[in-house]
Amino acid sequence: MELQRLEEFQIDAQTEAAIAGLLCECFPEYPQGRTYYKQLPDFRYLCWKAEQLIAHMAVEHRMINNAGAVYRIFGIADLCVAEAFQHQKLASRLLTELSLLGERHRVDFLMLMAKDHGLYLSNGFQLVANTCQWLLINEHRSYGVAHRRVPASLMVKALGEKEWKPGLADFLGHVF
Repeated sequence: MELQRLEEFQIDAQTEAAIAGLLCECFPEYPQGRTYYKQLPDFRYLCWKAEQLIAHMAVEHRMINNAGAVYRIFGIADLCVAEAFQHQKLASRLLTELSLLGERHRVDFLMLMAKDHGLYLSNGFQLVANTCQWLLINEHRSYGVAHRRVPASLMVKALGEKEWKPGLADFLGHVF
C-alpha cells in the first residue's frame, strides 16, 4: 500500500475520478461525481493498493476562534475506507499521519464533525459541546452564518499544550 499526501491543486483528472468514486461508495448521499461536499480542501491523504484508491481523508488548514483564543487547526472531512479494506487500521493510520504533520508544523488542534465517535476517541480525540458559528454554504452559494450548538458532533484533538475552551467555536468559514 502507498500513502500519498497531495495538495488539492496537484490532483489530476484520473485521481479526481478515483476520489469521487470512493466518496460515492462510502457516502451514498454524496454529490455524484464531486470530490468535495461544500468546498475544496487544502490537501488530501490518499491510500492506494496498486491502482485502486482504498482510503481518503480531506484536510482544511485554517485559523479558528475558540472562546477568544485563535488557533491553527487541521479540519478533517470525508475520512473513508473502501469496504473491502475496512478493519485494517487504515483510518487510524491517516489520522496518525495528520497528527504528526500538525505537530511538526505548529498546528494546535485537529477538528472534525462526526456521528460515530469510536474511531476518533481511540485516536485521541475528545467530544466537545461548544456552540459553533460557521458560514452556511449549499450548492455553491453562501446563505449566511449559522450559530448553534452541534450536540454529539464536534470533536477535537490537541496537538500541543493548548487547551480547548467551552465557549464559542467560530470556524471562520464553512464546516469541513
